[in-house]
Amino acid sequence: MTKTEQTHHGDVELMERTLGQLSQSQGTPSTQSTGAAALIAQRQIRNIARCLSTSSQGDQSSFDDTNAQLSALTRLCDQKFVAFSYNSIPLVWRAIYIDVQLLRACCALKAVGDVEHAAKARCCIRDLDLALIVAGAASTSKGQYCHNLIAALQSKLLELGEQDHHRALQGSDQSSPPRKRFKVTQPEHRKAPLSDSIQADSLIQEYTFEEAPSFMEVAARGSSSRGKPFIVRTYAQNSGWPAVPSESINSGSSSWSSIEHLLRIAGPARIVPVEVGANYSRKDWGQDLMLWSEFLSYCRWTEADQCGSTSDVQVRLEPGSARPVLYMAQHDLAAQFPALERDYMLPDYVYTSPSPTESWPGYQPPATHDGVVTNLWIGPAGTVSPPHYDPFYNCFVQAVGYKEVWVAPPHCCPRRKPAPSDHIFTKGALHAGSGETSSLEDADAKGSITDSLMVNTASIDVFDTVESVPPFVRLEAAKAILGPGDLLYLPPGWWHSLRSLTRSFSVSTWF
Repeated sequence: MTKTEQTHHGDVELMERTLGQLSQSQGTPSTQSTGAAALIAQRQIRNIARCLSTSSQGDQSSFDDTNAQLSALTRLCDQKFVAFSYNSIPLVWRAIYIDVQLLRACCALKAVGDVEHAAKARCCIRDLDLALIVAGAASTSKGQYCHNLIAALQSKLLELGEQDHHRALQGSDQSSPPRKRFKVTQPEHRKAPLSDSIQADSLIQEYTFEEAPSFMEVAARGSSSRGKPFIVRTYAQNSGWPAVPSESINSGSSSWSSIEHLLRIAGPARIVPVEVGANYSRKDWGQDLMLWSEFLSYCRWTEADQCGSTSDVQVRLEPGSARPVLYMAQHDLAAQFPALERDYMLPDYVYTSPSPTESWPGYQPPATHDGVVTNLWIGPAGTVSPPHYDPFYNCFVQAVGYKEVWVAPPHCCPRRKPAPSDHIFTKGALHAGSGETSSLEDADAKGSITDSLMVNTASIDVFDTVESVPPFVRLEAAKAILGPGDLLYLPPGWWHSLRSLTRSFSVSTWF
């Protein structure tokens, strides 16, 4: 059996499993709790799945009719999504949206391969990504079906020569003049001096990897290490993260500084959610979706991290405001691209089961099945997370690039101002209505956690002196620069703000 025949055989088996799952009865929930429209949509999904199971490959008229039905169902889901505030969209409509996109993918795989099919395959990959990002499919039993169908569609694209993810390697950004390229295999370790404009009089306590507080020291009740922020330098390199290779090891095929690796992890035609604007507390902030390859190119991922003075960074932040700053913030990218999970490990501190601190006695871990929420943060130089606090412990690891960080104790409020709370793309599936239960509930917990945090934000820029924090806040605040592999340990309730000095890839873990 040739490789092409093996691929085709695998696609047939995948479609059979998917269609078999979708053709089964989804139970008989009451019309009162589910709604007549949802019941009709579920029945239609089962009928379409059964028809696709028996249709022959190349039956174009049948596929056209099926696609028309699925497009109508997608539009119905879209109407339901905009009819509710995002955090109250019924779970049943999220589930229907996921099932419809699985059916569209199966239909595309059965269609005859041609140029038009390539465009359809790319649309199906986009819609499956939306099922993962918006409808929360990654937290359901259908998540693996989404990942498997995306991989099958990508194989079809590659057979047809649709390798868009390599275009970014050639510098596809046409909105700015060509710039000198640097070899990312030569890591840049020059640290920028701390800016005098950062409104803090002290430095964050830092340790080498060998000197860092041990697991037992942090886990002990009454531990002094647990109550204040600290930094562990080169934590990721010494902990064996493939994403952050040590100096003694070549950057390798798994380094997150390598655009080739990040594109290979995702494959072609993938989309990701991004924030538009450097600071989410400003009025011009928004959200969008874009190709992963284009986002990395926009972030200049082919360039090494040249971390000079912070004044140099300021020049790069506002080059006439022609290019808006794009930022992937607080997104569980590993749930969308599962292969990323092979490149990093959760820090041991996450498993210390910490008790509340004196300054935050109401601490409780996140309400997820494992008490942990992990998010990835990616962007160019100039992205800013304004001062805010989280009700959880946080291990924040800088994987690529450099960031300035400012921290202050819980009682040192720099200035509070509620920020936008309706983050459409970054939440997964959010809070469910009463009486509804689903495997989406873990995503609900993560989403509602994020929503609750948005009001814990101050509008002031602590990296500038245009607006000053109160003198007592500056006295108790501390600052540092995080470089590749550095870990920042944050207790709950501590104010913190971060600004990227270079392109940046970070991993945060709330626990």
